[in-house]
Amino acid sequence: MWMVAEAYTRMRRHKYVNVKSMIDSKCLYDANRCAANVMVGKTIRLVSVVMAVSLLQGCFGAPSIDDTMDEYTARLSRVLDKPLTQEAFSQEALPDSTLATSNIALPSHTYPTLAELGNNVTPLNINIREFYAIQDCELGRIVAERNTALGKTQLPSQRLQYEHRLLNVLANCEARLQAADNPIASTVAAWRKQKQAQYQSVWANVVQTSTEMKLGLSMAGAPLQASENKDAKATVNALNFINGLAETLKQKNVVNTNVEASANNNGELEQQLQIIASSRLPAKLWQTQAVLNNRLALLNQVLAPALNNVKCENGIDSDKATILRNVFYLYFIEEIQPIASTLNSYHYQLQPLWKQWAENAALSAPFKAHIRTHAIDNFVQYSATMKAHVSLWQDFLGRCNLSPTAP
Repeated sequence: MWMVAEAYTRMRRHKYVNVKSMIDSKCLYDANRCAANVMVGKTIRLVSVVMAVSLLQGCFGAPSIDDTMDEYTARLSRVLDKPLTQEAFSQEALPDSTLATSNIALPSHTYPTLAELGNNVTPLNINIREFYAIQDCELGRIVAERNTALGKTQLPSQRLQYEHRLLNVLANCEARLQAADNPIASTVAAWRKQKQAQYQSVWANVVQTSTEMKLGLSMAGAPLQASENKDAKATVNALNFINGLAETLKQKNVVNTNVEASANNNGELEQQLQIIASSRLPAKLWQTQAVLNNRLALLNQVLAPALNNVKCENGIDSDKATILRNVFYLYFIEEIQPIASTLNSYHYQLQPLWKQWAENAALSAPFKAHIRTHAIDNFVQYSATMKAHVSLWQDFLGRCNLSPTAP
């Protein structure tokens, strides 16, 4: 805090500053706040809070996208001397129906209930005679394991690992029984086909009902940052790892060895799920795009006419126009766009995965609707809203012969 106090003391020594000289000397630390308090030619008091806030942010981390949007909107509002928040407008000025069509839901509000997601997987029906007939195979031990108390309460990830082992043991047992001309071989072959047909449903239960996946796909936790997002890159790999486990035996005695090794490594699958739960990257992306879309969609509607009223006669910029450009640069270009760029980068890295899941027959319709809503539909809407906001500023800066450069 001594740094904040020192900054405040130094700034008090230079209590007043002229707006024009401040712009010319590029000492405009907080141009939009200045515009709210003075008109051209008047003197103002330089606000030391700006430096204090900057120093504190360095200590406590970057603000959330909501905080940044609050600042961006507030600064524009002060410069334009016009309210730019939803609460400030009457129903006539901004109908509820307009907001309803432009707003998109947060991922935590759309994730289906557990009852809508789980796939029922029918267990093998093995009678006593058949059970004793397979005791020479490892199959007997694997089947008995499933009937224990722990076996009956397996987590989705544990069940997937069990099913992998079971499929491989069934294939090996079937081959041994056939070589011995044992008639039970045909029964084991039928079991293998049954479990192979069910495997996608078991995998889908990991994706849809695991606690770690629910956290990753619906509960954002910490906000997305332009950089330093914990485990973000690792999450992309983790999601693709889990997607790869959807592959299994394609025909008798033919095993995808990479998938088999991954599924049978209990620690590996659990570790990948923990990475997803820690990062919660998809939920962060979807929450950030919802916040940006909803805030900018409202701002676009009220900012467009306000900017049109700013005079730039014959293409000559005014001090007010310059200050607005500075606000746009300092908040949108410097703070909001880097976060949007990070969002877009991870979205395109994950896009092939989302398309696969949106079309996967083993995943439930409510789950696929959740994926399509946020990873496809809402991203398109968010992108259009961002583009509209940039176009709005391009028109204004072009009319005032200004470029979106640093003040």
